[in-house]
Amino acid sequence: MNSTNLSTASLPVDDPKSLRAELRRLLPPEAFKPQPLRGVFTLALVPVMAALMGAVAWGGLPWWACLPLSFALGQMVTAVGLAAHEALHHAVFRSRRLEELIGWVGFAPFLVTPGNWRAWHVQAHHSAANIHLQDPDILPRQPDLRTHRFARMFHAISPGSGHWLSFVSFSLFFTAQGQAFLWYHCDQPQFRHVKLNRLRERLLTVLVTLGWVALGGAMGPRGALYALVLPLVFANISLMIYIATNHWLQPASEEHDNPFVNTASVETHPVMDWLHLNFSYHQEHHIFPAMSPRFAPLVREHLRRLNPEASTVYPHLRALRMLYARPALYSPTDGHTLVGPEGTPAVTTGELRQRLLARETLA
Repeated sequence: MNSTNLSTASLPVDDPKSLRAELRRLLPPEAFKPQPLRGVFTLALVPVMAALMGAVAWGGLPWWACLPLSFALGQMVTAVGLAAHEALHHAVFRSRRLEELIGWVGFAPFLVTPGNWRAWHVQAHHSAANIHLQDPDILPRQPDLRTHRFARMFHAISPGSGHWLSFVSFSLFFTAQGQAFLWYHCDQPQFRHVKLNRLRERLLTVLVTLGWVALGGAMGPRGALYALVLPLVFANISLMIYIATNHWLQPASEEHDNPFVNTASVETHPVMDWLHLNFSYHQEHHIFPAMSPRFAPLVREHLRRLNPEASTVYPHLRALRMLYARPALYSPTDGHTLVGPEGTPAVTTGELRQRLLARETLA
């Protein structure tokens, strides 16, 4: 029997190894090779960004011209950061030095070093996505609010908590997550296995921060606002509208990392897919982290043929609205139920999936 005609029962969602192996067999060999042109084009953006920053900071432009230029700068920062994300997954260059270079230009605006990113995202998150205690980016559980100050803070800034901070937190959330891993998570026992030179990366982070502060001082308050602060805010928001919908509507687990269950993609505008390098194809990225997102649509196409239930793609705007409508804590009894601080309201991730795929909104 041709494997492309296998029934969904023969390749169930709870057998990620078989699903991934079959997908790998169906994909062309070039899908698993680095795509250096993406890195070259991205690095070519850097002098453009520098020139635009100079024009915004010292060009004497009126505020109504500076504001859209700040937004454009923020989208460039986002794009270069996403290219750095690909590069540090080994999907762009074969050269470690070029990976490091694009990692610095992509993540330094977020105050994240390449070493911190590899430890936080590549090692910790990708090895244990949505696994309790092991994923530094997972939503907390209800009992954690009573015992962990960090969990209370994370819940307050998370969409769905109802706290006022949750409505403005996306403006710096990604940068804050990077700092949280560097200064807090990496010292926790469950992350001691992560390869991270803590002293080196903390020192480099301080130096990067001081460098941006010095540049902002040279630009002056107005120039720093439009050339540095607002682009960082726009870039954080741009990343978080994807990141928050990738995992925080999905089930959590105690020990099993299964991208066919714990990760979702979003269906967004084609212009955003082009601008943000197919980052909306996040489930596909977790299936094959070292694959260029250029081939993510092909992965989705084959996955839907193998098992439609294994492919989770939410309408982007509806997923964002759902984040703020559903509670933001996992139940203490299972990873499939989200609850409020007092246990109510409660909704299962299965119900959220049904409502999103049925294009309904949470009442």
